[in-house]
Amino acid sequence: MNCEMKYNFNQISKLLEKLFKSGFDSEKKILSIDIGDLVKIPEVSSLEIMIILDLKKAIKTKKIIAFLSGNKEEEIK
Repeated sequence: MNCEMKYNFNQISKLLEKLFKSGFDSEKKILSIDIGDLVKIPEVSSLEIMIILDLKKAIKTKKIIAFLSGNKEEEIK
């Protein structure tokens, strides 16, 4: 996740609403989002693109709660 930028829950929830309305309503579908899919999401901003990238990383690393709360979890060793 992007350690320097912290998104607030309101920004994340608004983006999730856009994603769900655009058909990206599962982890698998969100992970499959590519640059061509961004046109399917209405009025997506550059900040929201950054959130999507970090959300995909959080899904891959199974750290959704840390992402949503804005906290970093320590690596499991």
